[in-house]
Amino acid sequence: MSLIAPLGLLLGLLGIPIVAMYFLRIRRRKVVVPSLMLWHALQRQEQRASPFDRFRRHLLLLLQLLLLATLVLALSRPYIETEANAFRSVVLVVDTSASMGATDGDPTRIDTARARAREVLGTLGPSDEAMLLTAGARTEVLVPFTRDSSEVEQALDGVKPTEAAGSLRDGLQLALSLARARPDVEVVVLSDGGNEDLASLSVQGVGITYVRVGTTASNAGILAMDLRRSPVHELDRQLFVTVESFGTEPADATVEVRLGTHLVGLRNERLPPGEPVSMVFDVPGGRAGVLEATLDVPGDHLPADDRAWALLGAAAARDVVLVGGDALTARVLAADPRVVLKRLRPAEATLEALAGADAVFFLDGVPPKGGDGLNMALLSRKVAGPATLGELRPMPEIVSWERTHPVLRFVDFSGATIARAASVGDLGGLTPLVDADAGPLLLAGDRAGGRVLQATFDPYETDLPMRVAWPVLLLNAVGWLTERSGTGGEAAILPAGTPWVRTVPGASAVSATGPAGKVDVDVLDGVLRVVDTERIGVYRVAVDGSDHSFVANLLSEGESRIQPAAALAIDAGSPVTAEAGVRPGRRELWRPLLALGMFLMLLEWWAWNRRKTA
Repeated sequence: MSLIAPLGLLLGLLGIPIVAMYFLRIRRRKVVVPSLMLWHALQRQEQRASPFDRFRRHLLLLLQLLLLATLVLALSRPYIETEANAFRSVVLVVDTSASMGATDGDPTRIDTARARAREVLGTLGPSDEAMLLTAGARTEVLVPFTRDSSEVEQALDGVKPTEAAGSLRDGLQLALSLARARPDVEVVVLSDGGNEDLASLSVQGVGITYVRVGTTASNAGILAMDLRRSPVHELDRQLFVTVESFGTEPADATVEVRLGTHLVGLRNERLPPGEPVSMVFDVPGGRAGVLEATLDVPGDHLPADDRAWALLGAAAARDVVLVGGDALTARVLAADPRVVLKRLRPAEATLEALAGADAVFFLDGVPPKGGDGLNMALLSRKVAGPATLGELRPMPEIVSWERTHPVLRFVDFSGATIARAASVGDLGGLTPLVDADAGPLLLAGDRAGGRVLQATFDPYETDLPMRVAWPVLLLNAVGWLTERSGTGGEAAILPAGTPWVRTVPGASAVSATGPAGKVDVDVLDGVLRVVDTERIGVYRVAVDGSDHSFVANLLSEGESRIQPAAALAIDAGSPVTAEAGVRPGRRELWRPLLALGMFLMLLEWWAWNRRKTA
């Protein structure tokens, strides 16, 4: 045992005056009595008595000396060395991704993580501080550095797993950034490890403790779900569902799809470990409602990936806006019975004019500022888009194209002649669909809740408008851009935790509800964002009396693969193993000594009152 404030022992000198008070002669009153014979006998008896005999009879003196010793020792702050996780500053990183809802914990992994976090807090001294942050779909600091452990424990009670894919990397990056601002900091990660590459994170001397939670890999989940129009009949739909088992043994799975209470289809499949299995369910036309797919596998440990939804609306016309373009392009789009076409000049393409459109085709002009949530086809290199275009290159030769992509279905680019195309400096988050020797010619992808199709050439500098490929490409683009549009028959299917974004210029009354009730919405500069989508299920949004819907599904292989990681590989392969980073700490003893002092004080009070009444 050691002392933090050894000078406090000097207060033990106060015992000298306490002992002296018991041996100093007391000045007595003079009293006149008839005889001194009896008093002389008493005086001789007291003179024969030993001071040590007198001392042994003073219980009060003994209690008072013990009380003084206890208080002096407490003020000197004794401590003992421990092997527990006791740090001057601790950053608790609790993983709240969907996999932390697995039921192989106590009862879930997040409950185990909370219990282990409280164990770490229990080792901290009164001068130590702790911070609590969560790493899920969003990284959030719940409690900044504080010496009040009860505040952190209270915040831990509210930590729950999301039903969305999380980023442990983002949480660790923030924790390491905050930890470097203080000396002697330890980052404690309570997680199942996730499936992210953490090798590029730089620890820079910060100690990391990885507290692993979870014990099993036994799980199966729905990894993909897509609702498309049937290739046989325009009004019919097909639901594509992909499931996979992540255990070590084959699993018997039952996949059921319902439209409301109506059973659409049922499949019993044998799932080999580690191999995705896809299945297709035909959805009859003329129906509308909520499509729900459920997966039932014995021994499954993660409920969040066993359900997925899609919204099926009655087949309806698509509101398509054509900005610029020629009469041929307009006739091709208007000939589709699904399309209600509106033509605008480039100067008329304002955010207000495009609001409510299911798809916008730009062959000229500039997309309006704030139109990130629109479904747009930018079919001319003269129209600015997410991809950054560079210098023009003459006569690019087409090398390949993604024949299976919905935009390029039945589209043949063989022999197409393109006079010139722009090089691409930055893809802007889009994926190439058509590649040439000079770079991509056509790109597509999802951005800010909408879909974007962007060309790096001008169609009027090609022979495409004279080929069958052009009208087929336009009609395929209509289908792909409006595939997830609520007014086009199907609502958006978003990964849980992804914001739902729409342009709502001039909106005055906006509200949204989700699987757990009302959710917060954000409207800024005419753009509506529903950010709180971390629960799987159906969401409804009301904007000035008009209703919109979308669904949030997990659909994440990384979260469904629940095998806990044995270590965190950080700093280019330098592993941080489970329970690593434990350093000797100190446990101060002034609290129990103070409690003992209070007990001795009560005992001394009882002894004094007992002597007084005796």
